[in-house]
Amino acid sequence: MMRKAVTSASQSAPGAVVLLHGSGDNGANFRQWMGTTQVVRDLVAKGVRTVFPSAKPIRYTIAGHVESVWFDRLAMEPSSPEQTDSVERSVAQIETIVDDLVEEGLPATKIAVGGFSMGGGLALQMGLRTKHDLAGVFAMSSYMCDEARVFERLEKEGVAGTPRIWMAHGAEDDFVLPGWGESTSKKLKSLGVDVQWRSYPTLRHEVRPDELGDLGDWLEPLVV
Repeated sequence: MMRKAVTSASQSAPGAVVLLHGSGDNGANFRQWMGTTQVVRDLVAKGVRTVFPSAKPIRYTIAGHVESVWFDRLAMEPSSPEQTDSVERSVAQIETIVDDLVEEGLPATKIAVGGFSMGGGLALQMGLRTKHDLAGVFAMSSYMCDEARVFERLEKEGVAGTPRIWMAHGAEDDFVLPGWGESTSKKLKSLGVDVQWRSYPTLRHEVRPDELGDLGDWLEPLVV
């Protein structure tokens, strides 16, 4: 009974987008913020479902206390070992949301998953593991660890069924360094994943209208 996180009628919607918040945030706050952006308003106006789940609070090693985060980190640097068990627990949470959307009548090929910062990192992780043929995955100001388990999986199993990916990063981001995101993008490309990389001059660890406009141009044809 706890599984049905998605309840409104999906059969009349052309598609859906699952949007994942950054560390320390929650779905309600992310909805309140992202819901005012033009990209989300345009999608909603066209009937696209938007789902804003919340991470389950766990002890976040960097912070030294319990926080609403999608996975644990020992350090920010991508050279830090991935805490794979925590990643995969949240991947399973998002996979269940997509399961529910598909069960309600939406084709997986019209469902996209994406997010900001840690949320974008989880979207990448989920998109590279999911059993569903997703429309796409997007990640803003995000990265994966250098030794992320999913890289090994892609090397062994190939990229068949992997969704197209859109990654964007602020060139002046001093929290999640742009080189970290670009390195993830390049590694995925080297493995054969369809990745678009966008860099935004003067942008820090935030989003702004030109970035969201580019996201909308990429995303809308996939889910409408």
